[in-house]
Amino acid sequence: MYNYLPDKMKKIMALFMAFLMLSLFTPLVREAESYGSNISEVERMMKQINETILRNYVQAIQNFGPHPTGSEACNALANYIYNELKRMKLSVRYDNWSYKGRCGKNIEATLTGRSLPNRTVIVCAHYDSVLVSPGADDDGSGVSAVLAMARAMSEHTFNSTIKFVLFSGEEQGRLGSHEYVRKVHEKGENIAGVITLDGIGYAVSSEDGSRIKNLVSNESSWIYDISMKMNEIYGKYIGLEIIRLPNEPISDHQSFLDYGYDASYFLEYRIDPYYHTSEDKIEYMNMTYLKKVSRLAMATLAFMADSKQGVSNDDLKIKIKGSILSYPAQLTVGIENSKYEEDTANLTIKISMKNLFNGEYVKGPYNTTCNWTFSKEIRDYWEFRTISRSYGIQFFVLDVIIDGFNDDTGIHKEKKTYGVTFFTLILLIPSL
Repeated sequence: MYNYLPDKMKKIMALFMAFLMLSLFTPLVREAESYGSNISEVERMMKQINETILRNYVQAIQNFGPHPTGSEACNALANYIYNELKRMKLSVRYDNWSYKGRCGKNIEATLTGRSLPNRTVIVCAHYDSVLVSPGADDDGSGVSAVLAMARAMSEHTFNSTIKFVLFSGEEQGRLGSHEYVRKVHEKGENIAGVITLDGIGYAVSSEDGSRIKNLVSNESSWIYDISMKMNEIYGKYIGLEIIRLPNEPISDHQSFLDYGYDASYFLEYRIDPYYHTSEDKIEYMNMTYLKKVSRLAMATLAFMADSKQGVSNDDLKIKIKGSILSYPAQLTVGIENSKYEEDTANLTIKISMKNLFNGEYVKGPYNTTCNWTFSKEIRDYWEFRTISRSYGIQFFVLDVIIDGFNDDTGIHKEKKTYGVTFFTLILLIPSL
């Protein structure tokens, strides 16, 4: 029927349809744009991390043969890594160390942040091997991942500074990382978070290839949370189940934890049976699995680096008001943000009172449980107050935990206060 309309009418209807389609789809375009270029930027970086690049790096590392710290092979491998990072137009330096009668050098490449250059996030691995091993999986897998990440990320800019660090001395007891962290701690560097990659390339079954272990302390759990979020958003590029495990001091992440920095450690789901043997070679590795873990680590690091966090743990103070609280047993918890003139803190505050001996939540009148959670934007001050007629008689621990969210994901602070309730009376023993 449309074909029999006059040409002028056809043009009018065509313009009308074009206007209608534009009206309908413009909000969708804007909505997609509102997610920002970061999503597509991360996707572009992920696509640059592929099996070919990772295989080439692992093969190059294996070709040096066994490379224990202090050996000529280890020094030659260090030069190879240094030159690869230099080729990416990053600022690269050697960090020479001497500790416990041994010496070596770490390699640090820096991608300076644009708006928060003094806030640093780190991804690291170790490039030394044990005496008999060519070290393809331990830790050629981690080194290749760091190099592939640096190659992809060096073409972009982030709010915070990113450092790609390769350690020697790990196999002798984390010697290189110990000295590296000691020195940056003495300089007062602001390291917001660390990702360690050590043994991430072995998988023989579909179950092995779809899971990754993440060892993380309670203080560093925010990094795990980011990894979970990235795995959800970029599932088609990653597709891993992240198994959270309690921290164990078995890799270089522990050096950062020892100095109070937050660190997360990724480890293959099934331990490589060729680990620390002469057969730790590329033919026993799974490059598809290594690619997925590398992409997960890179997405996590990119999110950490693009955080606009201005508030730190030191800017926040938890206050428990009073020490002897009487009827109606008023309990008050305050959170101060000393940096409120520059930045509002996005915080989740968890407050709980638990029986000191059985760990159960204290209950007030009407059987109410003393366990509260709030998610708030804190400017200068936020206060929580609860009033109870009676808590009975019991010893308790009052636990206040702060975790950041949105652009404050690096924040974690906790304060424990012990006390005793005697019906309508509460006696608090302030923590030191």
